[in-house]
Amino acid sequence: MMLSFPNNDGLLPKRPDSGFTLIELMIALVLGLLVIAGVGSVFLANQNAYRTNNALGQVQESARTSFEFLARDIRSASANPCGTASVASVLKTGGDSMLYSTRDIEGWDDATTVTALPASGAGAPVAGGGGAIRLASARGSGLELDPVTGPRANIKLNGPTTSVNAGDILMLCDVNKATVFQVTNYNSANEVVVHNTGAETPGNQTKCLNHPVPQAPTGKCTSFSPSSYLAIPVNYIWYVGENDVGGRSLYRFGRGQQATSGTAEMVRGVQEMEIRYHELGSNSYVLASSVSDWELVDAARLELTVRSRGLGGASGAGTNNQPLERVFTTTVALRNQQ
Repeated sequence: MMLSFPNNDGLLPKRPDSGFTLIELMIALVLGLLVIAGVGSVFLANQNAYRTNNALGQVQESARTSFEFLARDIRSASANPCGTASVASVLKTGGDSMLYSTRDIEGWDDATTVTALPASGAGAPVAGGGGAIRLASARGSGLELDPVTGPRANIKLNGPTTSVNAGDILMLCDVNKATVFQVTNYNSANEVVVHNTGAETPGNQTKCLNHPVPQAPTGKCTSFSPSSYLAIPVNYIWYVGENDVGGRSLYRFGRGQQATSGTAEMVRGVQEMEIRYHELGSNSYVLASSVSDWELVDAARLELTVRSRGLGGASGAGTNNQPLERVFTTTVALRNQQ
């Protein structure tokens, strides 16, 4: 058995100190920085890929929605539930300008030249935003007429409704004719739509809806049968305008059942809209300024420039932290042009 003895000063021998040298610490620091840099680069790459994919999804969704809205209105231009082309109006002059347009389709190469559109503020057309297209039609109101009484001096419905109010613009039609008028009152108790020559704006020239218009005071208001329809005449202009955050959007200006036109922002991110038109018998698509007869237009080619957007509607970043912009094109045929 071996024994240990203290050294000369009475203490046991010291063990060497343990730890990292400066060189070891520097090597560990460099390796850690390399790992962090690798993880950071992967994170940034994934972030950029997500941002780009998100921007591309926004652009594609905006284009798809815009084409869906525009195609629906273009296909419906000139349509009404009765299929008649003979449409008259008993409205007085002096009302909203969109109440008196005579064409069911009309275009402009520069939306800023359309006098009916707002001149400033949100919804005003922008320079460089392209053209505009106006589309008019009539849509079913979902209201049925009384099968016995039908329309006379007033229009008797087949049941109560909450969708008709004084001042509304409606259209009465059958297979031979149609007349646009303004509602002066809806009697919910008797389920009667009244269209007198009241004080509304613009008001009716006469309470009789027969053709020709205006009717003589002694004219009989019995030319529409009980099988007639009530429809809603709509008239809208589509264009690119400035939105409330300083960007651009696809806008729709006009009126439906209301007597006064209004502006509605439909799709954000649309920067420009160019429209070309095809006339029956032609072999090319032309700008609005080159259309010879709007009654012969049977198709429209739409080209939309769409840009990605960020929070609040501002331009969103795509590749290289720049907005992503794409151009989309589609062609829509008009179903109801004569």
